Amino acid sequence: MSDQRVSRGTPAGLRFIDVHHHTVLPEYQQALIRSGAGDPSRPLRKNSDAQEALDNMATLGIEAAIFNPLSVAGVHHGDDANARYLCETTNEALARFSSHDPKRMGFFAPLPFPDLDGSLRAMEYALDTLGADGLILLTNQNGRYIGDPAFEALYAEMDRRGAAVFVHPAKPNFVDSLELKLWAAIVEYPFETTRIAANLIYNGFMQKYPNIKWILAHAGGCLPYLSLRLRLMEENDEHRPKFSERHPEGVDPYLDKFWFDTAISGSRAAMAALYAVADPSRIFFGSDWPYIDRVYVEDQSNSLVDDPTLTRERFRLMERGNAQRVFPRFG
Repeated sequence: MSDQRVSRGTPAGLRFIDVHHHTVLPEYQQALIRSGAGDPSRPLRKNSDAQEALDNMATLGIEAAIFNPLSVAGVHHGDDANARYLCETTNEALARFSSHDPKRMGFFAPLPFPDLDGSLRAMEYALDTLGADGLILLTNQNGRYIGDPAFEALYAEMDRRGAAVFVHPAKPNFVDSLELKLWAAIVEYPFETTRIAANLIYNGFMQKYPNIKWILAHAGGCLPYLSLRLRLMEENDEHRPKFSERHPEGVDPYLDKFWFDTAISGSRAAMAALYAVADPSRIFFGSDWPYIDRVYVEDQSNSLVDDPTLTRERFRLMERGNAQRVFPRFG
């Protein structure tokens, strides 16, 4: 029996605004070569140009999208100057790319994290000059994780600007030592995203910088499922002062302060868990196209349409309403 998956197509009439949409630009690939970095990703489907991207979006019920230019190769490979060059040239290319249809195409700007000074300058240039819709960070670069207190100046500036910051999982450094044959994205990525959410809560940055719109990919990874387990940091803490002393309000008040997308998570089980934790006004549609096969995007769209968890109002907010409210480009 063939294991070929059969496409059901995308339901008619959908008008998704997609906040988890990839593109691989030549400028990004060339900057990786300049950095002496290969791309360890599996072979990627990519749009050859902006019009092809729009054509593909139309067949998937996606009316507009915010593009993410990164692969698992990331931005920083040991040299600050190369990382700054990569981000500057990629962001300029993204601005040109989205200008093809600026009412339907936006972009998240990468920063040369963990280069703090470079990240602050790149943020200013991307938001103030290039008109980026927000920023994108991988969960870790070179083993340095978002939520690390060493980068508080970055979070403070993001908060001052009320920035939308899309967090995409990256391959953790320890995976190769596990000698597992599983591709890291299958299991490790959701835990990476959860690790960032826990780190931001534990180190107090969700409380201190509430204006940052942290968008967690893939329905927050394991966050909905582990939401009760995260409360263990309220009692098991070897650091002083303990988390419970620093944050007597506990973990729960911050779980629904993140934002989420539905990429590769649009099943009934995942959506039921997500809506049990997240405010419906903080959930966006995400496709993960073209990094995943078309049939998975179609399956997810069909599942979302048929899901009884999504009332008409919840679906409207997830489909486009929340994105229109947060991103002025689509308002």
